[in-house]
Amino acid sequence: MSKAEYIELVNEADVKEERKKEICSIYHHELCDELVKVISVADTVDFFDEERRALSYREIVNASELLGIDVVTKGMIPVIDAYDCTFIVFLLNEKKWAKYNTIDKEVFKEKEKLEDII
Repeated sequence: MSKAEYIELVNEADVKEERKKEICSIYHHELCDELVKVISVADTVDFFDEERRALSYREIVNASELLGIDVVTKGMIPVIDAYDCTFIVFLLNEKKWAKYNTIDKEVFKEKEKLEDII
C-alpha cells in the first residue's frame, strides 16, 4: 500500500462508533474526524511505502506499553510506526498530527493534516 492509498482508505472509512467511544473514554477527550477514521481502519497492521506501519487498533489502545510512556497523560495517540524509534501521533490538546521520538522523548514536525506528516 502506498501513502496515497492509505490516506484514501482513511478518507473513505466508515466510522466505528464503538472504537471512538473506547478511545474517548481512555483519553477523556473528543476526537477529530480524521483521527476517528484512522482508528476505524486499524483492523490489522498495514505496511505502506518503505518506512511506515499503521498500528492495529489493539496497539493503539495499548500504546503506553508500546511507547514506554504514559500517552494518556501526554494527550498523545500514536497511530503509525515511522521506524527509527519514531511514531506519528495525534496531539489531542493541540489538535495536530506530529512525530514523536521514543529515544529523545520529543515531539516534532507538528502538522494540521495526517497526509502532511506521513
